[in-house]
Amino acid sequence: MDIRNCDFHCPHCTGKLNADGYIELSTRRQSGEEGIIRLATTFGNYEYLHEPRVDFNPGEIVAFNCPSCRQHVHSEKYRDYAILKMHVTDKIIFDVLFSREAGKRRTYIVTEDGIESYSEM
Repeated sequence: MDIRNCDFHCPHCTGKLNADGYIELSTRRQSGEEGIIRLATTFGNYEYLHEPRVDFNPGEIVAFNCPSCRQHVHSEKYRDYAILKMHVTDKIIFDVLFSREAGKRRTYIVTEDGIESYSEM
């Protein structure tokens, strides 16, 4: 599967979240600071750009929100993970889970065949 051709969407409003090779979300830190984060669309690549520039503290839980509808994109089942909808085609849509904990580099794709795991140790 070539994920470079996939679109990522909000699980609430279905707004498209990716452009120019990044997924864009709003962030809110435990301190109340807010910003915009751009995450790579390549699984296993945990580089990000954040405005304003910030270094997240290891173990810090970050709140992620859709920039369109402003609702959080946190998984109800896995509380420390965010969830997005990955549209492979109009009819093939998978869930993508990624850790909200700074420094915990884990991503999962939930498909009809099972769960694919990506991580960096």
